[in-house]
Amino acid sequence: MNHTMKRTADILRKYAHVFYKEFIQFPFYVLTHPIDGFYEMKRYHRGLLKVATFYLVIEATLGILQYRYTGFLFNNFNPATFDYIRQILVTVSPYAAFIVANWAITTLMDGKGSIKDIYNVVGYALFLKVWLSIANIFLSNVFTMDEAFFYYGIETFGYVVMLFLVFMGVLTIHEYSLSKAVLTIILTVVVIGVIVFLGLLTFSLIQQIYVFLVTIYREIILRL
Repeated sequence: MNHTMKRTADILRKYAHVFYKEFIQFPFYVLTHPIDGFYEMKRYHRGLLKVATFYLVIEATLGILQYRYTGFLFNNFNPATFDYIRQILVTVSPYAAFIVANWAITTLMDGKGSIKDIYNVVGYALFLKVWLSIANIFLSNVFTMDEAFFYYGIETFGYVVMLFLVFMGVLTIHEYSLSKAVLTIILTVVVIGVIVFLGLLTFSLIQQIYVFLVTIYREIILRL
């Protein structure tokens, strides 16, 4: 019994050490040393897909957690229109669009990074934002409206740091100059706009086709 418990404790300590090293320590290193961190991610393959995916999944589920647990003073979600699946899609779509758009642009502009590298950049860039958002959920139940500045300040700071890290990641993994990295980001935003437009157009066409088919089906049923 004692041997089993000791072995279980050793396994848990091992997994806790791995989690801290890969999911906390290195993302924090990227946060505090973005150029060196992203360079090591690309050059020495220190960036792990499972870590990037972990933070993207947490980011995707934060909308649901915020809906359920954010204090009522700061909870802007409408229970009548809130949909879990739609919230996840709305959260994930901008990141997915950025990854695809940036990969498409940098492929044409001699970027050195692969789509895997871009995915890792986005995932690791979410590190601070995710933890700040989780902290904000708890703080929202403590803060009053007089302290709203701190709540929204924390949220804004998380987004600013994330965008900064994404920019530094793009600059580093693609081995661009500062001006070329800026141009790449601008073109990426343009491509994202095109993707959104085509996505909405496709959705509208599918919706019209669906309505048309349903109308025909109902006409056939009524005439039988």
